Amino acid sequence: MASLCFRTAVILALIAAGLALWMTATRDFRALPAEVVLNLLGWGSFMIYGLYYRSVAGAATVRLARPHYVVALVGVVVEAIGIAGTAWGNPFFDPIRIIGAFIVAVGFILFATIVFGTREAASQS
Repeated sequence: MASLCFRTAVILALIAAGLALWMTATRDFRALPAEVVLNLLGWGSFMIYGLYYRSVAGAATVRLARPHYVVALVGVVVEAIGIAGTAWGNPFFDPIRIIGAFIVAVGFILFATIVFGTREAASQS
C-alpha cells in the first residue's frame, strides 16, 4: 500500500508539473487552483498516506486501506477537474468541483478511521 501511495503521489506531481508548464507556456494561469489541488492533495497527501502505511505496522492491511486509496484518488482527480473547469468559467463544472470536495472529505474520514483504529504504534528506530 505504501509503495502504491508513493507512486500515485509522483504521478500526480508530474501531472501538476505538466499543468504548470502548460500554464507558463500559454500565460493562462486560470488552472492554478487545480494545480494546487494536484500538488497539495495529490503529491502531499499521498506521500503522507504512504509514509503512514510504511511506518505503522498493520495499517496497510486493514480492510479500509484499499477503499481509502481509491476514494482519495477519485476525490483528488474529480476535484481538480471541477476546479479547472470552474476556473475556465464553465458553470457545468461547479457541481463536479463540489462532488470532488465531498469525495476528498470522505477520503480523509477513511484515513482518520484507519489512523485512530490502528492499534500498532509507529515503529521506532
